[in-house]
Amino acid sequence: MRRLILTLTLFSLFSVSFTSLRAAENNAGRWRISVLAAEISSGNQPWSPDAHAGVSVGLSYEPTPQWDTEFTVATQSHRSPYTRFFIMPFPEGQPSPVVPVTEFRQYRVTPMDLSITRHFNAGQTIAPYVRAGARYVSAPDDPSQPSTFVITPGTPNPLQVHEGYGLKDRLSGEAGAGVRIRMTPRTALRVEATRLLRSDESDFDPLTRFAVGLNWMF
Repeated sequence: MRRLILTLTLFSLFSVSFTSLRAAENNAGRWRISVLAAEISSGNQPWSPDAHAGVSVGLSYEPTPQWDTEFTVATQSHRSPYTRFFIMPFPEGQPSPVVPVTEFRQYRVTPMDLSITRHFNAGQTIAPYVRAGARYVSAPDDPSQPSTFVITPGTPNPLQVHEGYGLKDRLSGEAGAGVRIRMTPRTALRVEATRLLRSDESDFDPLTRFAVGLNWMF
């Protein structure tokens, strides 16, 4: 339910922003769609030196050449530690202990971003921009209930271990900067970097991300 509420909130903010901007400019604006190699970061897999990226699609509305509001949805796969439990076979008549085992599993997330962008040198071949907004990422599903087990014989107190990834949904503010390089009157190359406005990161939500791709005006 919390994920649904956060998702609906982001969509509502985008709808309100778009409606207000459109009314203010009396249909003077333009739409743009962007397809990006997004979420590029070497921090996505800390045990691997290779960077990993996903794909995102963004839809923006420009009431003026200097401003736009954009909603972006991305998809990306990650690999993180996953804890599950095994029942160890013991001789008949003795209790079988439950032992946690950690393995690496692949999962997929769908980050959503809502932002407002200020463009400079609008209309020029090279147009830098800055942006600010909010980001929501839903964590991969885990089993609903944590379990408590005595992991090591002789342990004075039970050790609580949560089965699953142990990750939580994240809602963050963010800011970034980039440049749009015009290739044709309606097509541009887009390169940007974005930073979350918080101090903690997650395997599936790094603090700093990069993106590169194309956008089209229509």
